[in-house]
Formats: sequence, C-alpha cells, structure tokens
Amino acid sequence: MTLKFAYLEEPVLRFGDYFEHQDAKTGLAEYGSYGTCVPGLHPQEIKLGFIGTGDTISSAKEWIERCSGHIESENIKLIKSKLAEDKSQMVAPFVNLDAPEIRRLDKIQNRDFPGFNKENSFKCSFVLNQRWEKTLNYRELQAVLEIVDKRERIEKLVEMIDSCLSSIVRTPPIPDIIMIAITEEMEELAHSYKISGNFHLNLRRCIKARAMNQPTPIPVQIITQRALKGKGDVQEPALRAWNFCTAQYYKANGTPWIAPTLEPDTCYVGVSFYVVKEINDELTIRSSVSQAFDYLGQGLILRGDPFEWDKKSGRVPHLTKSGASILIRQTLTEYYTTTGQTPKRVVIHKSSLFWGAERGEFDEIDGFYEGIDAVAPRCETDFVTLKQTGLRLFREGKYPPLRGTYFCVEGREHFLYTMGFVPYLETYPRTYVPEPWQIVQHIGGSSPKELCREILTLTKMYVNNCDFADGSPITISFSEKVGEIMKHVSDGEKIQSSYRFYM
Repeated sequence: MTLKFAYLEEPVLRFGDYFEHQDAKTGLAEYGSYGTCVPGLHPQEIKLGFIGTGDTISSAKEWIERCSGHIESENIKLIKSKLAEDKSQMVAPFVNLDAPEIRRLDKIQNRDFPGFNKENSFKCSFVLNQRWEKTLNYRELQAVLEIVDKRERIEKLVEMIDSCLSSIVRTPPIPDIIMIAITEEMEELAHSYKISGNFHLNLRRCIKARAMNQPTPIPVQIITQRALKGKGDVQEPALRAWNFCTAQYYKANGTPWIAPTLEPDTCYVGVSFYVVKEINDELTIRSSVSQAFDYLGQGLILRGDPFEWDKKSGRVPHLTKSGASILIRQTLTEYYTTTGQTPKRVVIHKSSLFWGAERGEFDEIDGFYEGIDAVAPRCETDFVTLKQTGLRLFREGKYPPLRGTYFCVEGREHFLYTMGFVPYLETYPRTYVPEPWQIVQHIGGSSPKELCREILTLTKMYVNNCDFADGSPITISFSEKVGEIMKHVSDGEKIQSSYRFYM
C-alpha cells in the first residue's frame, strides 16, 4: 500500500484594515470586522427588539449591557508543578514543595472579549428602544403552559410569540433583530413534540419559520435563561459573548470576515434533503435544500419541490434529472441576483453519490450540468461527495494528527483531517477522536488536493460562532439545521433565501 502525506497550511481569514490571521477572535479583537473595509458591509448600530416576560426581557437586557464592556476569559488551565514531581532538587526556601498543581491563564483558545461598542475594534453597538419590546402576558402564558396536549401547547406558544412579532414589525422603524427570551418553563414544557418518524414539532424552529413569514421578515435570536445566567453546562461568559455578538453582527448584514484564499467568482453549493412527511415505512415525502456560499460568506438558501421517495429505490434519496436542473438553476439565478455576476466555477458538495445516466430518471449529474449551463454556460464545475470515514491515522504523543493533514492511498483515495491538533492553539480543541473526511466521488477538473484546501477553508466560514474552525465545511454542516427549519414552513408559505434567517 502506497501512502502519500502532506500538510495543508492553516487558511487565514481577512478582517478590518485587510489584516489577515488564522484565528477569528484575534482578528476581530485586533482589527475589527472586514465589513469596515467595504461600504455597505458594516452596520454601525444594531437595533434590537425583545419578546418575553418582564423577567426574561430584563435578563436579556442585562446580558446585552454586559456584552458592551470588557469580559475577562475564564479559560484557566491546571498544570502539574515540576517542583512537585521532583522534590529532591534544592529550590528557593519560599517555594511550597507540597503544591501538586498550579493554575495559569491560557487565553490562546479563548481570549478576553473586548466589548461590543463603537469605541473599540468592533466599531458597532446595540441600540435598544421600548417601542421594540413586547411582554408576554403572565396569566395567558401560564394558561398555555398548563395545556395538557403538548402539541397544542407548542402551537399556542408559537401563536403568542408570532402575534408579538407581528406587532413589532407593523410600525416602522423596526429593529434589525428580535431577541426572544424564553422562560425555563417554556424550554422545559414546550421544547418539542414527536409527530411521526423523525419529524418533531419544535418550538425554536417553528418561531424561526414564522418570523420568515412576517409582512416584513426579520431574523430572530432565541435565548434561554440558562444561557443568559450561565446555568448548567453552558459556555463561559467571554466565549458566549464572542459567539453571540458575532452572530448578531452577521444577522444585521455585517461581514465579520472573509476567506481570501477562496476565489471571488466561485459559487460553493451544498445539496441535502429533509423529510417533509412520512406516509408509511416505505414511502416518504422529501424535499431538497440548496445552500450556496461565496467568498464573503454570504449564504443563500433555496428549497426544491417535494417529491416521493420509495426506500426500495435506496436508503439515501436522490434528485431526478429535472429536479437537479431546476434546483441548481434557481440557486445560480439567486446567486446572480445577489452578487450581480454569474460564477466562473461551481462546486457542489453532497454527502451522497451523484447518480448518472445509468440510474434513468435519477440522472443527477446531467441534471446539474443542464441547470448550470442555463445560467452560467461554459463555467468550470466540480461535483464532490464527502463522507467522514473510520480510517484514522495515529501519531506519537497524546495528540491526534494535525488539522490540515492530507493523505492519499494508492493515488486514488483522498483524505483530509479538518480537526486535529492545531499548532496555533497548541492543543486539540475537542474531546472526541477526530475522523478525516474522504472524497468519495469527484467529477470535475480540479485536483483532489486543491479541493481539500477549499474544504479546509470552508470549515472556517461558520459565522454563528467564533471557534477557530468547525469540523465540517459549511456546505455540509449547516444542511441539517436548515432542513429542520424548512420542515416547519408549509408549501404555501414564504422562505427567505438569506442564511441569516436560519442561524
């Protein structure tokens, strides 16, 4: 067996003043967002509305106020004292030899949060106004929470919140984002309800779906009391602030960072499926979802038409030729409308194989070609199937292989570690054993190694948090969340194409 290895250098991100760095937190803290470089990509103020009880709205406001100032990281590492390991050596008389360990700050993984305000690098602040607040009536809320039927309980809560949303967006000026601060009882008693198979009526997803169908659609941020007050297994305050503020900045049409190594004229598309309805054990109604991203990280979400899928045809659903053509044509048309230009290259990622002409009506390959040629004829294409595999590498020491480790088996099978030991962080920032991604299928002219470089970069485009990187490229990782929200949008209802409505 022939193995070839290579280390793909960590992709950099670009921030304010065109500063480039590997780490999102460092880039934002030192130079601010990339949006400040380009007119129209940087909001100086983010208007926030609130829905909740008097108590939860008060807690949410306190959190917003806290985010406006400096928050020190609590990232403290315990390390063994070398003195404790070898007490036989002569040391200074004032050293405590019995100390088994010492504490030190280790802020590489999670640095202090500088504060979200106009005076520091963010150059942006939150704006609050009572006209954008709607308080849930306590007695009405308690009456809904006491409804015995859980499905009805969730539906009534969604109606209450939807009514408040409608009230806020009815009169301009309206906020950029609405914070929905739910109570602990709402989270406990109305989280989700199983309807059939793997379809669950979910309070959070229902609210996001309803928000998209307002006369003036508006992104929402659902926030729990656990997150606001730091209860239970939640992130420490500085990390919560990093993730929260970055997500709100993006939802308000800001651009935190871009990936300069991605080509500006390339459209990256992820295609996935979700269950709309399960009729029986064999037949389900499914729909496809297309997610398109450019080098700015601007995401577009498109939904395909529902179709029947008989599991006898295969466990994993596939598009018909016409379905693939329509989906990618609509996606690229929306891409052109948003960016003002057609792409010179289209990359499609799937977690299932691309079926060809040998599959009859399920000829996805020719369908995608047909749809692409209708919008961007003669553009370059790469169709890539990605799966995580059980094949793993081991290295000496206590850490797994480096993130960015690329290896090829017999010149045919190509693998990439998107998680692993990160030299900049001086550690592996996860608790599980990392699995490499494999390029299971590739149809196109690009080299597998260059495709892996792109995949590595796409793991850094998830703007819903400030992690160093995600384990999956955004074309794959966000598909499940989008599909879960799509389940709660009926065929006759509107969906929003902007990625910020699904975060």
